[in-house]
Amino acid sequence: MKNFANSLVSFVVLCLLMSASVSLAEEAFPLRAKFPMVKHMTTATLNKEYGKATIVDVRSDLEFDVIHINKALHIPVAHAAFAKELEKTRGKEGDKPLVFYCNGHTCAKAYEAAEQAMQLSFKNVFAYDSGIHDWVKAYPEKTTLMGVSPAPKNKLISHEALAKKKIGISEFKRKAENAKAVVIDIREPFQRKEIPQFPKLRNIPSDRLLKLLESGEFKNNELLIFDAVGKQVEWLQYYLEKFGYTNYNFLKDGMLSVK
Repeated sequence: MKNFANSLVSFVVLCLLMSASVSLAEEAFPLRAKFPMVKHMTTATLNKEYGKATIVDVRSDLEFDVIHINKALHIPVAHAAFAKELEKTRGKEGDKPLVFYCNGHTCAKAYEAAEQAMQLSFKNVFAYDSGIHDWVKAYPEKTTLMGVSPAPKNKLISHEALAKKKIGISEFKRKAENAKAVVIDIREPFQRKEIPQFPKLRNIPSDRLLKLLESGEFKNNELLIFDAVGKQVEWLQYYLEKFGYTNYNFLKDGMLSVK
């Protein structure tokens, strides 16, 4: 009877631990429940499959140019030609993994790309939903950062350093009144359904802005930059630092804070 009781307790504890593990996984990857048909791949498994997997980076040009997995193909999921470009990668019946990735745990693009691939009848499709942030920490030797590989970890901009440059809407508006301030909207034209009323507002998509930054266009200005939801500015910061800009801030949460 005692052995039975001990076994029962052990079984209950095991169930609780398994339940806790599942809960933690769902918490760490909150979008998995939204895409139940998409299989996911871990960082360790992707490294194991690295040699034979077709790895596709589905992020924007700016994000890819800053950092990417070394062998990754670049096919932005937002592009109209995504399906056509994807069909050039490998046969739909291929037994080698077709793996999509973006920025990680809360980024939906990898799941969306995987769903599209499955709808196009591709087999053996996965989302690497840990994303580039986890990958570079685990395998810098298989990562390119600002054109350098292995990725120099000391050049990674920390979340804390990014957070210091993000300011709320009230402070953003106050700074925008300064004589030397220039407010820049880096959203693409199709994203500009609403235009905020900031003084000296300039609409400069990120790819064009990079050329202006490199030329030193705004070295004498206080730069106030915003995007759609406060995500793209993370990658722009690498170029601001590279080109020697220090007097800049980003609008926390982008246009979401304006609405």
